[in-house]
Amino acid sequence: MNVVHEFIPHARQKDIKAEALVDTAMALIAKEGLEALTLARVAKELGLVTTAIYRYFASKDALLAALHRRAIHTVHERFRSELQRWDERSKRMSDDTRALAKIVATARFYVSLPEKMPEAFRLFALMLADPRPLVDDESAIASIPVVAGFIGDASGLFVEAERVKAIEPGMQLARTAMFWATLHGLTQLAKLRRLAPESPTPLAVADQATLTLLRGMGATDVGIRRAIRAVDKLTEASA
Repeated sequence: MNVVHEFIPHARQKDIKAEALVDTAMALIAKEGLEALTLARVAKELGLVTTAIYRYFASKDALLAALHRRAIHTVHERFRSELQRWDERSKRMSDDTRALAKIVATARFYVSLPEKMPEAFRLFALMLADPRPLVDDESAIASIPVVAGFIGDASGLFVEAERVKAIEPGMQLARTAMFWATLHGLTQLAKLRRLAPESPTPLAVADQATLTLLRGMGATDVGIRRAIRAVDKLTEASA
């Protein structure tokens, strides 16, 4: 009993210090970019010697993977709370409209992340969208459960839509990947607008892109537009 009593506080203390390192690294990246992240720089920011960080992270890759997990977890938790809010407010809709409306709302949620959660999204996007292997295989594997949880919730949207016959049967993971790739591409329109201000905003294109994707999955135009109107009404009521 004494061993357990002594071990738990020590483990918690280690977790707290590891979180402080992640917080500092996150702030450093937000301020100066990924290139500024080194273990020596993080240690300096906290008034530590570099070797002290190795008690918590074996390498820069391990620290970067922890940042990745933090960003995904932050976005995922926000997504879950949004899903719960949509579930509570869409109970009066028909099952097919409700299922499609959640997909439409998810599209709007994702393309608005750069504005609503800029720091988390920046790192989230960097780690998932950059084709370069930014961390070693061992560190990447440690992030799999966090990524899988997020993908599972997103894929569940298409499972639900298929169950209520709002879309035709298909491969949910492939649909999830296609949905995410499309939406992530739309987030880059914000950069394009700096050079071409007349370009549409990501939010302005999100509904049309979602309509096109859902149409390819077998949803009817009438069903999709009904879902878009339902989301509009919920958004207006919330505002």
